[in-house]
Formats: sequence, C-alpha cells, structure tokens
Amino acid sequence: MLYAAQRVIEDRNVVVINADTGAGADNDPSFTSTAPGDGDGDAGGAGGAADEPARPVETFPPAEPDAKNFLITGADNNSCIDPDSPYAGAFGDRSGFGERSDTIMMWRVNPATSQVAVLSFPRDLWVNIAGRSSEQRINVAYERDQPQRLIDTIFQNFLIPTDHFIQIDFCAFRTLVEAVDGVAVPFEQPVRDANTGLNVPEPGCYNFDGDHALAYVRSRHLEYLDADGKWQQDRSSDLGRISRQQDFIRRTVDSLLAAGAFDPAVIRALIRTSDDYVVNDADLTVNKMLEFAGVMKGIDPAAITNYQIEARGTSIQGNQVLIPNLNSGNMQAILRVFRGEATLESAPEQVFETETPTATDAPSSTESTESDTEPADTAPADSAPVDTTAEPATTDAPDVSVTTLPQVEADDIVYGIVPDSAAVCR
Repeated sequence: MLYAAQRVIEDRNVVVINADTGAGADNDPSFTSTAPGDGDGDAGGAGGAADEPARPVETFPPAEPDAKNFLITGADNNSCIDPDSPYAGAFGDRSGFGERSDTIMMWRVNPATSQVAVLSFPRDLWVNIAGRSSEQRINVAYERDQPQRLIDTIFQNFLIPTDHFIQIDFCAFRTLVEAVDGVAVPFEQPVRDANTGLNVPEPGCYNFDGDHALAYVRSRHLEYLDADGKWQQDRSSDLGRISRQQDFIRRTVDSLLAAGAFDPAVIRALIRTSDDYVVNDADLTVNKMLEFAGVMKGIDPAAITNYQIEARGTSIQGNQVLIPNLNSGNMQAILRVFRGEATLESAPEQVFETETPTATDAPSSTESTESDTEPADTAPADSAPVDTTAEPATTDAPDVSVTTLPQVEADDIVYGIVPDSAAVCR
C-alpha cells in the first residue's frame, strides 16, 4: 500500500489553474474573460444578468470555510477501446472532431463534516463561453489538459468557483470497474442502445464489465422494454444519461470501498489510472488528496446528494440545446450551497419546479442533430460561434415540446430510465 501511495505521488499529472475565477488572462495572454451577459445572446438565457460583476463581492465569509469545490470532467477518448469491440460505438472515431467532455460535475466536499454534494452540468447547456462573444454548448469550453476556460465559463454563468480540478479519462473508469470484477446495477426492465452496444437482456441485477460499463454511462439513445413487450425510447437524452451516470458512479465507489484498500487489483488499478488517465491541478497536494480520500471513505455513497442544473429544451438555429432554468427558489438554494453561501447540511432536495422533459413525452434535446459517434459540437474549439443575435434559421426541427410536471423530489422521480437508487445488488 505504501508503494502504491508513493507511485501515485510521484507520477501525478498536473496542470496549473487560476482558482481566482474570472482571471483567465493571467494564464493565457490571448484569453479575455467576459462577465455574464456579455455574449451576443440573451443575457438571461444562461442565467446571468448583463450588469453582474465579473466576480462575487466578498461581503461575508463563506458559510463553510473548510468546504472546497472539485471540478471533475470525464475526458472523451477511445484509446483503450478495441475497435473490434461490440462496445466501440460508445466512443466512435473521434479523430476528426477533437475531444469534448461528456461529463462535467462539481463536487463540493467538506472534510470537517464528511458531507459531499454533486452538481452536474449537461453538456448541451447553452451558455456564454468565457473569452468569446456569444453562446454555445458548455462542453465547447472544455479543452483537454487546459481547464481554465471551462472553470471561468462555469463561474461566469453560475457564479460557482472552482478550487480544484480533476480530469479523468474514461479509460480510468473502465480500469477501476474491471479492478472490482464489474459493477452490478439493478434494472426493472431490459434496456439497450444500438449506438453504444448497451444490452441488458433481462430485468434484475446485471454486472457490467469495463467496456460494457462505458457503453452504459455514455448511452444517450437508451431504449427500454415496456409491459406490452414493445421497445420504447427514453427521450430524456443527456439529462437521463446524467442521472444514470450519477447512480453508476455511486455504485462504483461503493464497490471500490467494499473491495478494501489492500486489494492488489484495486492498488494496481489506482496506480495505472494515476499514471495514464488522471490529471489534477498543481494545488491539489498529496495532503489534500488524502484528506479528500478520507472523506470519501467515511461516507456512504448512497448519502451523496446529487443535483443537476435544471434546464429546458429548445432549438436555436436548428441546434437542439438546453437553456438553464436558474430562477426557481429551489435551484437558487442549490446554487448557494456550491457558491459557499450556504452549508451542505442545509442543502435542499432538488425539486423540478418548471417544465421538464419526461422519459416518453418529450423529444431528446440532441437526438435530431447528433449521434453518439460525434461530439456535441463538431466545430473546432476556436471556430466562430453560432450568432445567437440573428433570427433563427428556418428548419424542419421544431422547438422541443415539454410536459408540465408537478413539483417532485429528484430522489423520487429523476430524468429518464434510471435504476432505483435504494436497490442494491448483493
């Protein structure tokens, strides 16, 4: 174990970030940050007012001085997937598109209270991109090994600062799942996705190996077998995928903790992921990592509170995107926790108070414009953004229809087809 810890320490891959959010120019002379609402689109569309300051006014101390925000991204790569694998579709050929992050999560961790909360950002969120003059999907701000633009984009649109950054290649995810001999997930009905190769043929507990796990967590066109024996599409798309990712991550963490710190397979997997697949910021020191790991070891994965940025689907010039809904009291209460203005203990249950897509009633927010073998935006990161000031072009793709739902707790009803978080496979 000591050898493993020494290897992890020596072989860390680090990048420098500016946690004083909004100061991206300090790291890149060509980078010019903009305050929320400085883009060409509607300032309120991404939740920021035009006269909002570039950084918060420090009037009061943070509610929890010990709590820190960890921005965790899932780097989209196919280097560890055999092209002949039945699950190769989970990644596809990325060579012509560059890389995008399919997973963007902010983990808020308080080591003093051993409390953790996770806020996920759908990759199709339509926001002001830091350093640019208009709006695009949030994953356009992601650049592999260069997180500053994404850090600034999250701050400028949601006023959430980033203290530390961790980039995890999906190959690391695959390696850890294989280290615990797979992760079991309970299903109430068979599910499949022809785009990624996902195939769960029967209800009950299904044990995913590494490749199949990737096909599952990347599924955006999931289908399920209904009571009449007919295959139905889960139309929650990216929102449903986030719910399934959050559930699967909890189950993976639980499996890793159950395997024990001295399991040789787990130790080898941790060494390999540290060497090849994980990048973190230079200020995330060994002591801080051990403190973070100690918190995670002492918490029941089922007790981790999960949130999503609430959003509504719409069409902008034929692009199916998600517009953040930040004005509800519930969403504001959640944001205050991640901004450090409220404690994790006071964090509310998420309540979807506005119109939201359901599993069967609303079209996918992205399915009409992209497939799983292409990133959300096929244009290079430095290409000209979509001009949202112009009138939307006439297309055959109508705005996404929505169904009004009653107020419901996110723990009881989530987006799409998601396993019961209380069900455990033994």
